[in-house]
Amino acid sequence: MKITIIGGAGGMGKWFAGFFKANGAEVRIVDKSEQTEAVARQIGVEFLKTDILGDEKEEKKEEGEKEVAATEVLLVSVPIDLTSRVIERVGPRMPAGSLLMDLTSVKKAPVAAMERFASSGVEILGTHPLFGPSAKSLQGQTVILVPSTSRSGSSGLVSLKGLRGSRGSRGSRGLRGSRGSKSEKIAELFKSKGARIEVLTAAEHDEIMAVVQGLTHFILIAFGVALKDLDFEVARARRFMNPQFKIITDFVGRLLHQDPHLYATIQTNFEMGRIHEAFLTTASRLHELVLEGRVGELVKEMQEAKRHFGNAETERAFADSERVLEQKLKEGGKRKK
Repeated sequence: MKITIIGGAGGMGKWFAGFFKANGAEVRIVDKSEQTEAVARQIGVEFLKTDILGDEKEEKKEEGEKEVAATEVLLVSVPIDLTSRVIERVGPRMPAGSLLMDLTSVKKAPVAAMERFASSGVEILGTHPLFGPSAKSLQGQTVILVPSTSRSGSSGLVSLKGLRGSRGSRGSRGLRGSRGSKSEKIAELFKSKGARIEVLTAAEHDEIMAVVQGLTHFILIAFGVALKDLDFEVARARRFMNPQFKIITDFVGRLLHQDPHLYATIQTNFEMGRIHEAFLTTASRLHELVLEGRVGELVKEMQEAKRHFGNAETERAFADSERVLEQKLKEGGKRKK
């Protein structure tokens, strides 16, 4: 199977280029930068230097259009704010029977763009891997798939929902041997490598991810900025931290160590206004209870939140977090030796 990846200098484009190559695909990365060309050489895949969105010379422009017209799977792996523009440029040039995918953390806008601009007969599959480029494999990872309901009706959702869950790593027939649509072939490959497949509509995806990713990132960003505003020296205070605080600051530091543009665009591309408002309203209400010393009401708020979680969920969370804290303590002990 011939797979073309637009973008590739970013972590996930590089990750999937290596993944598909390792699983028998003929992979080519298309991008404008020398950095991406170096990535392609490192992975051992072909590279076409052209700017999909720019005013290239006619020869280069035609070469890029020919690549899009000849591919079987086109994977768009560019920043969120450029994704729909790239889809608008490449979608009309794709051949019937090919598959158009994206890797963004939001889905309503990219899937709508694919449905609007992709040629007739082109399959559409929004894809959101819930892991980062540091992942060693797909084993145990979750991948959310968002097929187009306007092109395949409910059949696309139904066929992919049959692949939900995780089968574990049992080997793979590869992209050449599997049957069905290209979307099904890709999903089967992911699952055969141990991925857990979840299938959602674009609206369902964005509603869930606005909290799972958007709110989580917002809290971590706010935590990091607050430590900066408080002039709290994290490195100096590390030897005084309990395991829980170490874990929280590790996740804050992990986010801050990565691409700030990515996290900023996630905040601005999800419909985060309602989520932010709810969080800030809650934080303000709890803040007032603390300032006024209303301990009983603060306790009641926490008890109501626990009931919302459910006892089984809080028990599971306690047990899981205990294991994480124990591991953190062990790591701390090893560093001291």
